[in-house]
Amino acid sequence: MTIALALAALLAVPAAATDDAGSLIIACQAATANRAAFRRELEDSGAQLQRWKDEGALQAYQLLFSRHVDSRGWDAMAILTLKDAARWKKIEREFPAGLPANVLALTSAIETVPASLVRHGVHAKATEPVFLVIPYEVVVPTPEYVAYLDDYVLPQFDGWAEAGVLASHAVYLARYPAGRAWQSLLVLEYRSDQALATRDAVVAKVRAHLAVNAKWKAMSENKKKVRAEKAPVLADPAAARQIP
Repeated sequence: MTIALALAALLAVPAAATDDAGSLIIACQAATANRAAFRRELEDSGAQLQRWKDEGALQAYQLLFSRHVDSRGWDAMAILTLKDAARWKKIEREFPAGLPANVLALTSAIETVPASLVRHGVHAKATEPVFLVIPYEVVVPTPEYVAYLDDYVLPQFDGWAEAGVLASHAVYLARYPAGRAWQSLLVLEYRSDQALATRDAVVAKVRAHLAVNAKWKAMSENKKKVRAEKAPVLADPAAARQIP
């Protein structure tokens, strides 16, 4: 059985922006027996991430860890917002995937997916956040998929936020998607485990409300022709600890 770490470098601007430095989704695997040690070492590496942020290579960073061991998915995800792509290129020569040697020693495989943040919203501050990360296979051209996001998906996010369950959302598209396991990645931050537990009921209620809109209903009936949902990962935020 394996552990998967996903290291994601994500921009805070749409892909169409001229100053978009690009994004990376880096997935790593390690032996399950190393899971606890891997998490400790990766959290401690947050001090280095902070230094790179202070130096201007990163705009922001965040670490997530899957709640359950599952060899089919990742077990950790670092979300990095790049600020200086040229600087990051130099960093990766010494720190592959942005990981120090002690973390790499616990890692058996790494996959990197360049990506762009295409939609993002913050609805509320979560005091006990929990994340649901959902990969999708996209089967239509990008402009059509983005229109699907705007017309079908985002109205639901607004409804979930109004219901008091969703804290933030982000949608990333793989830049070079051929052969990748996913083309679109949805990162949903729920306000708490209690909020996440109401997900099915809230989704049904919001969809019933939106169904009175003919355009939204048509998109709903056609969604299977737009994307195919893959196995989601339930994750918790992990503090990037400063090393004394």
